[in-house]
Amino acid sequence: MLNFLLYLTPVGQEIVSVIRQSNFNIKQNSAVCRNKDLFGILIKRDLTICLDNIKNKISPVEFYVNETLNHEAVHLAQSCKGGRLGISTALDKYKLNDARRSSKVGGADSVREQEAYELEDKPEQVLAVLRKYCL
Repeated sequence: MLNFLLYLTPVGQEIVSVIRQSNFNIKQNSAVCRNKDLFGILIKRDLTICLDNIKNKISPVEFYVNETLNHEAVHLAQSCKGGRLGISTALDKYKLNDARRSSKVGGADSVREQEAYELEDKPEQVLAVLRKYCL
């Protein structure tokens, strides 16, 4: 059972619905989550939320589950589009450092990471880009 769904806001639930309609898989606490620093990841067609890592490392759990879903859903929209979304980013120094660290760890495109960090606290915009590029 996907227990992280219990923490989602109504917009988060809509995001999950669009992800499912886009034929991506949603997983929780899969083997990739053994990396304890990982809260979520998109690998090919599998979006994974590492609920146990979130619960054990950070709080409030509800906030970070939704933020992680939003972040990974941006990567999913980028995947559907086939590249960067082309949104402008204005990250503070903390989020910019997080984006740089994420791109080093995962080998991701730093601009794609910056887009995900920019939108992770803007669920309505995440839902809009998902609908635009994945449906």
